Amino acid sequence: MYEFTKEKNLDFIVLSKTGRANFPQTTLNNICIGRDFLWHCMALKGRSGGMILGIHLLTFDIGEIEEGDFYIRFKVRHKEEDFRFSLIAVYGLVQAEHKSYFLSEMVRVCSKEALPIIIGGDFNIIQSPDEKNNANYNDRWTFMFNVVIDTLNLREIVISGRKYTWANRRKYQTFEKIRQNTCLHRFGV
Repeated sequence: MYEFTKEKNLDFIVLSKTGRANFPQTTLNNICIGRDFLWHCMALKGRSGGMILGIHLLTFDIGEIEEGDFYIRFKVRHKEEDFRFSLIAVYGLVQAEHKSYFLSEMVRVCSKEALPIIIGGDFNIIQSPDEKNNANYNDRWTFMFNVVIDTLNLREIVISGRKYTWANRRKYQTFEKIRQNTCLHRFGV
């Protein structure tokens, strides 16, 4: 992580599935290569989750921090450009019984936001059948996820590289692009 942060000169960092509620300051300093970051840690939900969102304080001012069941939101202002937006980190649990609540919460938090939005993290939902290497998936969540994206007028920030972002460790592997490390944005508000 240290080398990636240094190479990309990251101004905000989201880590999901951390498996922890908090981190020692030395660990956080290593993640952000000792730069002046403000961190917010989100606790686990049972055996799943845990998430941290950090932002570089020399680049951004933070106006407000909010935590929901599946998100952390920072209202931020870019100091140099005076650009204000809402930065939202999400972690959607993989279990089907949580998906409708996750999507509902996503709609609530994005619908009430007047500022432009960048929302990213681990949605744990595929957007189309070609994002999985087999036919074992639930159309319902794909459909609902696309409805939410369209309704909120979100657009994907395309990330180059791998076609799939997740694989299981079984003999006959399943590969998926489950919207891990994916960002959606809405700037035209």
